[in-house]
Amino acid sequence: MTEVILIFSALFLTGCIAVETRITAPIDITQTTCRALYQEMDAAIDNAGIRDHGSSPVQGFPYLRTTRLLASFSHELGNESPQWLAWIGHMADLDAQARALELRNLPSSAASWSKDTLLDELNKCRELLITIDLTQPEYRARLRDIVHVPDDYVTWWQALGLYPLTAPIVAAGISAWHSQTRDTFAMPLTSLPVAGRLLRWVPISTAITAATDASLPDKPLNTQQISGILRHSLDPLGIPLPTATELDQLFDTFAPVWEVDVMDENDRIGRVHWENGPTVDITYPTGYRKVSHTRFGNQVLLQLNYIVWFRARPGNDIYAGQLDGINWRVTLGPDGEPWLYDAIHNCGCYHEFFPSHQLRLRKNLPSAYFESPLLPQLAPEQQPLVLRIAHRTHFIQRVYHDSEPDVRSSAGQASQPMAWEDYDVLRSLPSDNEYRSLFGTHGLVAGTERSERFLLWPMGIRSPGAMRQWGRHPTAFVGRRHFDDAFLIESLFERTQ
Repeated sequence: MTEVILIFSALFLTGCIAVETRITAPIDITQTTCRALYQEMDAAIDNAGIRDHGSSPVQGFPYLRTTRLLASFSHELGNESPQWLAWIGHMADLDAQARALELRNLPSSAASWSKDTLLDELNKCRELLITIDLTQPEYRARLRDIVHVPDDYVTWWQALGLYPLTAPIVAAGISAWHSQTRDTFAMPLTSLPVAGRLLRWVPISTAITAATDASLPDKPLNTQQISGILRHSLDPLGIPLPTATELDQLFDTFAPVWEVDVMDENDRIGRVHWENGPTVDITYPTGYRKVSHTRFGNQVLLQLNYIVWFRARPGNDIYAGQLDGINWRVTLGPDGEPWLYDAIHNCGCYHEFFPSHQLRLRKNLPSAYFESPLLPQLAPEQQPLVLRIAHRTHFIQRVYHDSEPDVRSSAGQASQPMAWEDYDVLRSLPSDNEYRSLFGTHGLVAGTERSERFLLWPMGIRSPGAMRQWGRHPTAFVGRRHFDDAFLIESLFERTQ
């Protein structure tokens, strides 16, 4: 960190402050100083082991980070276009957000200067280097070619594990689980076993209603209102970016009810915190929200992610371990209707799709070395949806609405309110007067390893079964598939009309 302090001191003499005050300084010294600052800060972050993996650094452009969505636009944009500027702006914003979190998580003993001051200098340098680099055609061409998110599969593991021979064995096990899941969903709801007690968690509304913002109606929103929000919030790339208030209403409109068969404390939804390691406090039931996007045809669709955490998946099998959780995702079409629901556990495992009448599975999907998507049922058309969750495994057993004819009366079921948190709070949690991310190397949550990793490593996935950060979720053991792939839904589904 000594080098960081020296670089930081040099900034006050000859560096990026000149951008704001317009003090004349040799441009080569200014950009050299800024590049050195980024290099030294990256070294400090990596040495401390606190690299944030919510987005991916762009090699050679340390002031930018990207996602699979943004990387998918790399060769579609014209120079000097509004789309180009928006693209760069998004990647700059990702880096600014990640660096703020990394500096916050940096141990105080490793930072002799104010973290706020260092962050301010990094932000000034980012503006300067974007201005210097990205006005040059060769830099723009290089950026287009180099922007990507590394695959979350380890190819040499697959080679070492004789993937062509072992993948069919794993595929047979996955097929058996798919069959068991479809059998469970085929059972009448009233016939599903209850090992403990059914308990519902109902999200607390955080929407700002017309009482405080006359421009917005009370929730829930109807399809026309949702379509209007999506249409009027498009940025130059066509990405829907609703306001915070609008997002509150959208999240409230599609928030599911979590109905869990509770046997013990491991089946209760809680709030993640850090106490000698990651744990879940069940006295504060909390749902975490995250916005994402996917591409479908020539449009970008908004996705609402609802994420819950449990203390553990208990048991003595190879899938048991500390922490467990579910990510329920709603993909909204431009018409304001939910086109698709899908879900994974927070390990990226057990990916399930629940299409609406708007989508159907594509014909002629690959068969060899391809994990067929699991569609256990069609999505109900009414809101709110109830997610029936099994005890211990936390498998989804049914998605339904209370108006359905075979629904067991919920009058005797206890329910609890569930608060909202932004998912990004998990990237910097309070810990002994410091801060640290829930997620470590490769976005994995330390201490959540499962024994299944010793069997499934030939599929190329790091620590199968371990909890991991959003954006680092491989979801197929056979073949390659990522939860945040920009074209995931389009590759599997097509419109029905």
